[in-house]
Amino acid sequence: MRRRPLPSVREEAAAKSWRSVCENEWVTYALVASVGALTYSNSLNGEFVHDDIPAIVSNGDVNGANSVIRIFKDDFWGTPMSDPHSHKSYRPLTTITFR
Repeated sequence: MRRRPLPSVREEAAAKSWRSVCENEWVTYALVASVGALTYSNSLNGEFVHDDIPAIVSNGDVNGANSVIRIFKDDFWGTPMSDPHSHKSYRPLTTITFR
């Protein structure tokens, strides 16, 4: 059986310093947040796609045509929940973030 060679002093110091950085939870959180922000940064200047037009642009709950109270009475698409044509997809917190 072959023995693994012992790490050099330089390798050991590098491993220790990296471990100490990773042990600091704020550095880990900042790294994750930075990767997420960098990943989605190119979408900030993008166009509306797929279902964005009915969900955001023409939705009265989002564009301010309806009162804020209506957000809690309508489905995601701005249709009253009591309407037979409503999808019954109730997501008021998502709708508020679009407003």
